[in-house]
Amino acid sequence: MDQGTMDADCIALLPGVLTFLADPKQSLPDDTCLEKLLDWLTNIINEDDDRNLLDQQPCLLEFISSMCASKTTDPIILSFTLKLTGLLAATERGFSRLEERGALQEAFACAAKTEAEGDGDGGGDGEGEGGGGVRAQWEEASVRCGWLLGLRAMLQHHPAMTFISQRGLTKLILQSQCDKSLFVAAAANQLLAHILNFPHPPMTEQQQQQETAQENGNSGPECNTAAVTAEIVGHIGEALASQEHFRVLQALRVLALSLPGCGAPLLGSVWGGALGPLEVLLEAGMNKLSLPIMEVLQAASTTELFSQSDARVEELMRATLRVGEPKTAIQCASAITRLQHCSEPLKKLAVGIVLQPLEFITGSPLQMLPNGSGDAKRANSLRPALREQLCQKSQCISLLSLSLSSVAELSLANSLFVDASVEAVTGAVLQLLRVGLGQSPSPSPPNKAYIQLIGCSRVQRSGLDALISLSSCEGVRCLRQEVLDLLHQCLQHPDSDPTVLQKTLQALLKWICLDSSDCSEQTHFLTQSLFPALMKRVCDMHWEVRDSTLEFITQLIVNSSDSVAFSGALRGSGIVSLLLACLDDSEGYVRASAISALGQAVTAAHHQGETNTNSHNSLPEEVLTRLSAILAQDTEGFPRRAVLKAVTAWLSRPHPPPGLDQSLSALLTLGIDDFDWEVKVHTLELAETLMDESLSRGSLAEALGRLQEYGVFSVLFKGLLDCDRPVAQRACQLLLKLRGVMEVKGEPAGSPPGDTPTFHLQSHQWGEDLLRKCKGGGVIGHDSDWPAEEEEEAVPGGDWPKGGQEVSLREVVGRLDLEGMRQALARSSDHAMTSPRSLMEDILAVAQQSDDNAVDCY
Repeated sequence: MDQGTMDADCIALLPGVLTFLADPKQSLPDDTCLEKLLDWLTNIINEDDDRNLLDQQPCLLEFISSMCASKTTDPIILSFTLKLTGLLAATERGFSRLEERGALQEAFACAAKTEAEGDGDGGGDGEGEGGGGVRAQWEEASVRCGWLLGLRAMLQHHPAMTFISQRGLTKLILQSQCDKSLFVAAAANQLLAHILNFPHPPMTEQQQQQETAQENGNSGPECNTAAVTAEIVGHIGEALASQEHFRVLQALRVLALSLPGCGAPLLGSVWGGALGPLEVLLEAGMNKLSLPIMEVLQAASTTELFSQSDARVEELMRATLRVGEPKTAIQCASAITRLQHCSEPLKKLAVGIVLQPLEFITGSPLQMLPNGSGDAKRANSLRPALREQLCQKSQCISLLSLSLSSVAELSLANSLFVDASVEAVTGAVLQLLRVGLGQSPSPSPPNKAYIQLIGCSRVQRSGLDALISLSSCEGVRCLRQEVLDLLHQCLQHPDSDPTVLQKTLQALLKWICLDSSDCSEQTHFLTQSLFPALMKRVCDMHWEVRDSTLEFITQLIVNSSDSVAFSGALRGSGIVSLLLACLDDSEGYVRASAISALGQAVTAAHHQGETNTNSHNSLPEEVLTRLSAILAQDTEGFPRRAVLKAVTAWLSRPHPPPGLDQSLSALLTLGIDDFDWEVKVHTLELAETLMDESLSRGSLAEALGRLQEYGVFSVLFKGLLDCDRPVAQRACQLLLKLRGVMEVKGEPAGSPPGDTPTFHLQSHQWGEDLLRKCKGGGVIGHDSDWPAEEEEEAVPGGDWPKGGQEVSLREVVGRLDLEGMRQALARSSDHAMTSPRSLMEDILAVAQQSDDNAVDCY
């Protein structure tokens, strides 16, 4: 069924669904279906702007009118109705139809009348005024939220903005900003930002005439659409100048949301109204508002305001750095360092504040600001409070972690460090990590705050993250050996937390891979320091440490496989023997990581020609034997998957290890018969690698013959008939690829199929399965799409060979409906159950269910 047919069927069910929703005696067990219904309707409208659902389904108008008029409507249904109304009014045609029927007045305008009358309970007298349901249920947060979201959905064109202006809805939207429900307040902020970002396209001549006529008939500023934005701008300024914290916070949120999308001249008006109050707030030193104000300034920095001196954006940013507590100042400074366009003096000041905790703990001066300068005074003003907080353990850990995470961000962005030396910052991080290991910093700083950081895993992890990022900075190669020595100490430390060890290994990999000018120094570090420490950690009592160490070894071999010195050091270290022993580890994750490491070790050894020596001639053979046993016997899926990935990687190399060719057939057979679907997918990936390698050389007949010897075709057909969709999908892709190659390289269609292998289908289980699943010469789907069992008894039409007749590969692949299968498999297995039609049928099923036939699903 195509999408258009499905949509038509769903629309036909819509009247029944709306009748059910309008019935006050009915209730939905799960209101999330209403959101799904809205999503489907949204897609219908977005895909076809010319389709007018209101013309096709008059029941929509009746539903909206009845729900908005009734005072007994369920709040959830009424909220859905308001959002539905906004969605249908998002097109100008839908807007006109709804306005003609008075539906927009009933849904949206009556709530404003209620507030104007001061009746929070929705106390309009009688139904005649319309919108009685909205007014009666206004105290429900879900109704207020639906009202705001409906307005936002509707505001896609000029008539909608005119409607908001003429009905005086702006005041109620602004009042909703401080609603007691945070969901309502958030929806109000989003709507206000949407209004300020509204593009205000030029009106057509007809629209201008209509608005002129409306203005002449009703004097007052509410008829001018510009009054909406002016009212919002004025409200923001008033809110920022108020003494109410929540009101100020909401105004700041609207500014942060709206500034990036504001166009001129509105941008200047918005900022002009907010600038003075923002300066007052910062002068008052309101620490709790510093971060929200910084978010506003970040938003302003993405606009033309940042380059305008009279906008004073940078001045306000400087002010945030001297307001409040050190933690807030560091967070604001970190935000400044991430700005794309920022003056060098401001960035220098921000970097200096970010580095202050690191300076204080290590006693290392990292950045020198000119004495007596304004920036130096601002930075120094934080030091007394910073010193006090760093002497408290919890505050010290929090501030240092924040400082180190900012250092890591600066390093990755290549923004480090204006006037700060990268070497000095890296040295300070190393000192901090030494403190974590229990060593005293040298020279010892005048304060003793560092003592409380001994063994602190949080600071150690943050320091290691910074060290990882610093490895990408220019000018740090001179510290490479010092860093490696410290990381070796971290690796050897008996009390290191497993998460710290994982970070240590990540940092080691980064710094080892930096070019070293001294090859002998590198080899000495590997053989005397790193490899012995790694062998110890491979035997660690924590499986996470063993697993991380094996992953590190794998990556280390990958990154160093071209180095003869590394290969020699690895060969003499005894690590390979330990990797073989790890294949018997009790943890499946560890065994899988050991397999990956062994796979790379074999590749590296063969790459360097070491397999020619007597001492290592048996390594690939021994590894292959062990891996075959794991694929056949291991009870966990991770090791079996790792086996196939390792073999595929070997086969992808220009020169695979010797002896691999003889094992491929057995590995493919074991893999495709596995009960783990991921193992089968990896088996198909191995089959694809074999296909690519075989079909790229020699004649087609020779290549297909080799593939048949390996058993690749049996793997593909078994995969095609597999009950797991990802397996069948992958096999179908490969068979289509194979068919394409045969069409290009083989004999023309209709000629004797002498260039492809032949099969006795009945002699293979997959062949018998294939015959049962075929009808009319093609496989017709999976799961529910397969023919019924009675239809599968025999092969219809005599199109397929019977008895002992042979059939060629070309004939089998040609008769299969692979394109149809690919389309069927592309749909998720639950596509029918999650379709809009199923959703609507489920809603209707609730209406047909009574207390007598209700069934307990448990």
